Amino acid sequence: MIIDAHTHLFSDEQINKRDLLIRNDENFNSIYSSPDAKMANVEDLLESMYQAKIDMSIIMGFQWKEKSHYDSHAKYLISQQQNYPDKLISFVPLYINNFNEIKMKIEDMHKAGVKGFGEIRIDNEIKEKTLLDKILPELFHVINMFDMKINFHTSEPVGHYYPGKENGLTLSSIWKIINSFDFDIIASHFGAGIPIYQFMPFVKKKIQESKMHFDTAAFSLLYDSRILELAIESFGSKKFFWGSDFPLINQSTDLILMNKLNITQKSRNDLLGNNLIHYLNLS
Repeated sequence: MIIDAHTHLFSDEQINKRDLLIRNDENFNSIYSSPDAKMANVEDLLESMYQAKIDMSIIMGFQWKEKSHYDSHAKYLISQQQNYPDKLISFVPLYINNFNEIKMKIEDMHKAGVKGFGEIRIDNEIKEKTLLDKILPELFHVINMFDMKINFHTSEPVGHYYPGKENGLTLSSIWKIINSFDFDIIASHFGAGIPIYQFMPFVKKKIQESKMHFDTAAFSLLYDSRILELAIESFGSKKFFWGSDFPLINQSTDLILMNKLNITQKSRNDLLGNNLIHYLNLS
């Protein structure tokens, strides 16, 4: 079974109101004000999955600035999972700043059949100390109560600038999470590149011992494929989930890249779906 761990969907209403959302939401504007930033609805994704012969996809939301957009986006994603339960797995957006209502919100999403939350971006007004000392411990305590998962956007510290690079877990934050907590999270976009530090024995050991997983969303735009081959060789294949970042990346094209990796067939099967089947208890 082939499962894409990282795709993004918007409702037809959101797509039709793109210009209005650009004007009214700072976070949305930072990415989708560019005409090159693609938006996709469920029909777009299902057609792409059919063409690429993908069995299932995780569909994720967006980290809005305006809190009012969260519920409607989550409702759309949940409805699509309900419409296509054998094809789609919903990870809905979550406003992590307000803990007065977060337990109730997570519980409601659990009852609705949601598997997780994502792709979570960090508000640029949140200090790293507040994130690590208060927000994440409380957030994960509640998420673990309901056996749900969470995907965090990560931001590699070097390389070219592109819209959407900001507001992710930094390399520093990821390293502190690995050392300080026993959190079960998905660090998107190859975890800001932290698997590259496999050649430092202490770092390698800490990553291996952690519960952190990494998806490969937009990998082809950031890294040479040999880096992923080395990471799988070093850490084993169980740490990694293939994710395309559709519609930014074409699923068929990205799958061709994954099938060209110089790894064992077992590792390829793990990367392309088996790991997620186990991780999300899909079998």
